[in-house]
Amino acid sequence: MDECGLRAANELHGVECDGARCTYWRLVDHLDLPAGDEDRSGCAIQHFGLLHGEKAGVAKWLLSVKERIEGVEGTAVASSERRGTAG
Repeated sequence: MDECGLRAANELHGVECDGARCTYWRLVDHLDLPAGDEDRSGCAIQHFGLLHGEKAGVAKWLLSVKERIEGVEGTAVASSERRGTAG
């Protein structure tokens, strides 16, 4: 898989894209894109060009949001798994 553009924009080079596991990848499915849009299953950040030009300043913030969301999701899954194995 390709390098994660968001992480690369934050000087974290060589980290693979999370693909379908990424918060921003999944957002593309919720966009109101025309039928047949080839970018329908991909990175929403790349779709909107948020890593280049004047918008590049948001990269650090977007990475922090991604880490918080995915951290909460991971905690919820782990907690659910613990409850499932304890019962």
